[in-house]
Amino acid sequence: MFLKKYYRSFSILILIFVLCFLSGNTANKISFFDFPHFDKLVHFGMYFIFAFALFFDIKTHTKLQIKQILSIILILTVFTGGTIELIQNYFIPGRSGDWFDLLADSAGSLIFGILVLIKNN
Repeated sequence: MFLKKYYRSFSILILIFVLCFLSGNTANKISFFDFPHFDKLVHFGMYFIFAFALFFDIKTHTKLQIKQILSIILILTVFTGGTIELIQNYFIPGRSGDWFDLLADSAGSLIFGILVLIKNN
């Protein structure tokens, strides 16, 4: 039942895991644009979309207030991003953890939260 309610969020989370756990060589071949730090923009976008899906799912299935929902989203996305960076660093050959990736992840969900707050005030 839980997965059925939050299928959007879990689908995006699985996509994020797949993209983040590709080997470094595979990730370099996928790059569509060749400019410095494009991967940070990708991290920002992935977590902005993840935050959007979480917001929609949580708002639809709970009676929490918007600020509570946004707090949950920020905690979940930072935890998820940090966990992925640690797994990449220690367990994925050809990949390494990057604090700037975590910063981009966090910025994506934080900017989403700020936009929601602006829209609802």
